[in-house]
Amino acid sequence: MRILHTADWHLGKLFYGNYLTEDQAYVLEQQLLPMIRDEGIDAVVLAGDVYDRSLPPAEAVELFDDVATRITADLHVPFLVISGNHDSPARLSFASRLLAPQGLYMAGELERLTGPVVLEDDAGPVAFLTVPYAEPAVVRQCLGQDEVRSHQQAMEALLGWQGSQVPDGVRTVCVAHAFVAGGVAGDSERPLSIGGTDQVTSGLFAPFSYTALGHLHGPQKVTSD
Repeated sequence: MRILHTADWHLGKLFYGNYLTEDQAYVLEQQLLPMIRDEGIDAVVLAGDVYDRSLPPAEAVELFDDVATRITADLHVPFLVISGNHDSPARLSFASRLLAPQGLYMAGELERLTGPVVLEDDAGPVAFLTVPYAEPAVVRQCLGQDEVRSHQQAMEALLGWQGSQVPDGVRTVCVAHAFVAGGVAGDSERPLSIGGTDQVTSGLFAPFSYTALGHLHGPQKVTSD
């Protein structure tokens, strides 16, 4: 399965008083969409931070709507999207169950998650675990696990919850928005918490065939290439 892994679009970003929406539209429409069409992409992943803030400008919402429609309806490629720490989970997951049959899979609010997204290729099923960013307190309340107090414990709980619904022997892709220990932060990320308590260990993702992460801006080397 040929997966195009993207993250952190930050649509509607304001830079020195000017919105970058026009530049972002150029990249998405003139570079991303042709790549999906020409490279034989089977699934597109957006691993969090769709927007730059929880209340994005209307132009940014319109841009995402247009690009998502063209990916799923025009190119007929499944598009899997999770919320990041910049997004509003409730807004992003609105109508998610209605959109899923159209090939647009939106994972925002934990209460609306229905389990892994299973896609097929010539070799059989591939289960995508879509793990939106969530504060430990939200995970604790949603899953009813009182022991969840840290980002590490929250990620363990979410992966265990969704992973329990994957049949044995099926290839798996984990889509998550997290700061994995060993990664290098830049100047443009908004910290998830203070003092390094936001980091999770890379070992959490060892069981998956592939892991598509968001949050840190730029390619990272964590344990291996």
